[in-house]
Amino acid sequence: MMFDKIVDLLSRLGLIVGSALLAMMMVLTVIDVFMRYVFSAPLPSAAEMTQIMLSMTVFMGFILVSRDGSHIVVSLFEPALTRVAPKMYRLLYAITNTAGTAFILWVLILAAKDSFVFKDVTEVLEIPFIWIFLVLAFASACALITGISVFKRGPIGQDSLE
Repeated sequence: MMFDKIVDLLSRLGLIVGSALLAMMMVLTVIDVFMRYVFSAPLPSAAEMTQIMLSMTVFMGFILVSRDGSHIVVSLFEPALTRVAPKMYRLLYAITNTAGTAFILWVLILAAKDSFVFKDVTEVLEIPFIWIFLVLAFASACALITGISVFKRGPIGQDSLE
């Protein structure tokens, strides 16, 4: 099916970009530590770049987590609901997952708009925040699309909702 191919493509994108960002963070940290202790000259923008790359890595992982339906959950009512009404639980899970992801996307779009209007930039490198927010919003939109697949098959380890 076409939707499954789109989900697969977005999942691969999240995995590849997230892995590349994680590798770049590790290299940046090694270089920063080396420069700090060998030459007493740390990279002035290492902390800022690490923060930006970490946020992007988390949101790229969000695509995969949404696809699998494997978010961190608080299991207060889960045991009782899965025993009494497992299909209702899976449907409720899929609805709240989709609504929560849509809310995160909406907040990021508003933050991108505000950062564009106020021309916000990062402290050291003066990177416009709009680009950071747009990458995070794109990842959230991908997570929303991949998360819709939970409606079809349920969270990982669960049966289909059909």
